Amino acid sequence: MVHATHYTAAEAAFVLREPVRSVKKALDSGPVRPTLLRRAGMSVRAIEWRDLFYLYAVRALRDELTPHARVEFYQALQRQPSERQDEIRFGRFRVTVGDLIEEVEQRTTDLAALSDRVTFRADGEPLVKNTSVEVYRIVALLDGGETAAQVLEDYPSLSLADIETARAYAEAYPKAGRPYPRLSAKRALRGAGLEQLDDI
Repeated sequence: MVHATHYTAAEAAFVLREPVRSVKKALDSGPVRPTLLRRAGMSVRAIEWRDLFYLYAVRALRDELTPHARVEFYQALQRQPSERQDEIRFGRFRVTVGDLIEEVEQRTTDLAALSDRVTFRADGEPLVKNTSVEVYRIVALLDGGETAAQVLEDYPSLSLADIETARAYAEAYPKAGRPYPRLSAKRALRGAGLEQLDDI
């Protein structure tokens, strides 16, 4: 399977199903050595697939590997040829990793599939596919306390699957810059007692 070249901390967090801050802490503590990439005009830390796999594997094997063995495991991963290996050997250890590789590959496939479920406006803003609704607008509403049902009420062109896609996309690709309002225009009008303007 062909893997993406690099993964940001947010993308890695999506794959690992962990908070971004936990991934950043793991990158700070080593032995993974992230590189700096330019994305959307900003410098971000990113790791390769092997590093991502290491972070996943050491969590799955935390009870079996001592801190020193984790470093040896990482070094052994870096020495592995690029083709898939179902076993990693280091020191006196042999660790079977075929099932772990499959899990990470499935999760990275899920990450890649997110891009197929959005489209992009000319200014680069991601939209829910087949709609004109911004991904980050949906997530801002959810973060502001609206339920999925309320979002669907305000944006009837959306489906529940669209809302889940928006949530997942924003998790993997956090919005840079100014956030969207946490209240839809319709709900703001209703809150101000101006709901009759909805029909104008």
